[in-house]
Amino acid sequence: CCQCCGASPDTGAVMNVDHIKPRRIFPQLALDINNLQVLCGACNHGKGNWDMTDWRTEEQKSCS
Repeated sequence: CCQCCGASPDTGAVMNVDHIKPRRIFPQLALDINNLQVLCGACNHGKGNWDMTDWRTEEQKSCS
């Protein structure tokens, strides 16, 4: 489910992998699992490539 709003495919959301720190600014983190989070299409689009908010919970961060 979306780590920002909680939407899921069950609610009709399209899921995206988001780069917390944008690839444009941090290309070296493009494939770093600690820089990835799951967001729905709407939240990912709204976040854009300027917002570096990490929506993962502390538990999700420790699983990376």
